[in-house]
Amino acid sequence: MTKVLFILSAVVILVASFFAYQNGREFATVRTNIIGINASIATEKQTEKKVVGEVGRLVADITRVQGELDVESEKLKAQKNRFAQADSETTRTQEELDAKVKKQQELTVKLDKLPKDVKPETIAEDINRMKKEKLEYEAQAEQKKKEVVAENDKIAGVQKRLDDVVHKIEERRKNFERNSLTSRVVAVNYDWGFVVIDAGKATGLTEDTKLIVTRGAQTVGKVSVMSVDGRNSLAAIVPNAVVNGQFIMPGDRVILENLVQN
Repeated sequence: MTKVLFILSAVVILVASFFAYQNGREFATVRTNIIGINASIATEKQTEKKVVGEVGRLVADITRVQGELDVESEKLKAQKNRFAQADSETTRTQEELDAKVKKQQELTVKLDKLPKDVKPETIAEDINRMKKEKLEYEAQAEQKKKEVVAENDKIAGVQKRLDDVVHKIEERRKNFERNSLTSRVVAVNYDWGFVVIDAGKATGLTEDTKLIVTRGAQTVGKVSVMSVDGRNSLAAIVPNAVVNGQFIMPGDRVILENLVQN
């Protein structure tokens, strides 16, 4: 029994030694692999560090180049603006030149039409002389205008005096015709106390004009005009002026009580 146990122990020890040896070889291999992996990782880290540094440099270069590109873009834009301004200035200058050339051509045509005694060299003097003559003519015209105004004032004064004389003559004529009134009574209304006279506005009668009624060489009475129309007048009989109780009758002559003085 003891022998068996010893054999089993020996077998176990042998097996254990084998597995220990085998595990030692595998551990050594794993350790060697780990060392290789760590070295590879260190190498990769170094490579990554170099790549990161290179990327940083590239980013810095890109930023610098982008800044330079922006500056160049602004310069290009400014240059384009200067070109555009120069082109606009050239166009404007050309237009001004064309206008001046056209003006020169027009002036040349006008100079060709000038009288023979007028020369471009003396045109300034001629213009001044013409201006002086123009001022003299204007002064003469102004003087003539004043003389015309004075004559018109004189004519207006004479016309006014003439109109006044004509008016006075017309008034005298009307007064004479009025004083020469020889109208007649054409109708009588004793109930209302008025008469109708065949004389209207043309004879110069007005309201309140006093008239004497006559028959032959005798005075019959008096009437006072109440209204006047175109051809006839209506006059009220003055009661207290009827002579000796007589009656005014159609056909009696009517004259002014008071003559109009000229």
